[in-house]
Amino acid sequence: SLTYVRSYQPGEDVNLSGSTGSDLAKQPFGETATSANRFGAQASLRLSSQIHLGGWFGYIDAIAEDDNGAVEEGDNAEILTWSANLSFLDFGKEGAVLSFAGGVPPKATDIDGADEDDDTSYLIEAQYKFPISKNITITPGAYVIFNPNHDDDNDTIWVGAIRTTFRF
Repeated sequence: SLTYVRSYQPGEDVNLSGSTGSDLAKQPFGETATSANRFGAQASLRLSSQIHLGGWFGYIDAIAEDDNGAVEEGDNAEILTWSANLSFLDFGKEGAVLSFAGGVPPKATDIDGADEDDDTSYLIEAQYKFPISKNITITPGAYVIFNPNHDDDNDTIWVGAIRTTFRF
């Protein structure tokens, strides 16, 4: 599927990336009123009855709507993000799902008159959801973020989690 969203955010409310990715992806012009043309593409493909492949790509063309001294009205910024995932259904047990995903959180790749994100963060995730009973599933998983906040000076972040889901 394809998506397009046109938005306007007043200076104090600018958050182009939904608080993910870098601060520059969130507010490429600081607290200056910003409009944005957002484009997205999403796809999901069933390779077989037990293997699914999916992914998405997002692009934001942001436009400064005011002058603030450092930013001129009409300045542009480009923000990119993407992710891909692969899932194996009924892996090891009926109803279980083994999934792998990876991608790049929102990244400011070009900002008129300002620095953009120099480095690139990568997120890699693995999880295994398996049913304990008809109403309970447990999902152990882990993810790693390389170059957090699109800065290779930042240490890699490793996170493990166990999620339990109860269905009533």
